[in-house]
Amino acid sequence: MNGKRSRAARATWLVTVLALASVTVGCKDTGGGGGSDPKPGKTSGASKAPGKGKESAKPSPTASKKPTKPGKGGSGALTCDQLRNAPLQTSSFRFPDAPDGTVAFTDGRWEGDGVVIELQPQCGIGDMTGDSAEDAVAAVKVTTGGTGKFYGLVTWRNDAGSPVPVAAASLGDRTPVVSIDVSSPAPRQATVVYLTRGDSEPSAVVTIRRSAVYRVTEPTLTELHHSDTPYTP
Repeated sequence: MNGKRSRAARATWLVTVLALASVTVGCKDTGGGGGSDPKPGKTSGASKAPGKGKESAKPSPTASKKPTKPGKGGSGALTCDQLRNAPLQTSSFRFPDAPDGTVAFTDGRWEGDGVVIELQPQCGIGDMTGDSAEDAVAAVKVTTGGTGKFYGLVTWRNDAGSPVPVAAASLGDRTPVVSIDVSSPAPRQATVVYLTRGDSEPSAVVTIRRSAVYRVTEPTLTELHHSDTPYTP
């Protein structure tokens, strides 16, 4: 009897151990990995509700509110091509050798009262007026119907990206311009190379290659100094 009871007790103990082991394994398997998965209904940032998660695409509150200085920022420097349809003479500015009234280029040319005014290809870009905006200096030719062809220089101020004539100088009859170079931000001068002649020589010839430096003193371009070298056509 004692042997039978001992075997029955061991069997009962073994069944109990196996049952406990089964329960323990079942608890560990719940959730597929010990609770490492996120709770149901929670998703990653990529699946947020529409309209959220896009704040970085909004512009900075001050990005579009900063004022831009005329001629800088969005407006930029003047270009020589802009001058082809720019005003040359206004109610407050007169160009030497031009007739009275308003004068504005159309594709680099103006004609009226027997006078033809043509913008020349020689042009320089840089600050001439001291406001840090990039202005333009260019050569202009005025033909009056005779043999005379009068050349001059004009400075257009950069007015928020638009060219406005503010200073000019006359170079004389049949004195074609070779080049224009603007040095800026300092000393804000234009070096102009053109062909001319001595005071006693006829207008039909050019014998001097002149390099002259100009500065804006509105409404004129004032020559500061020049140097000459002989020129042979």
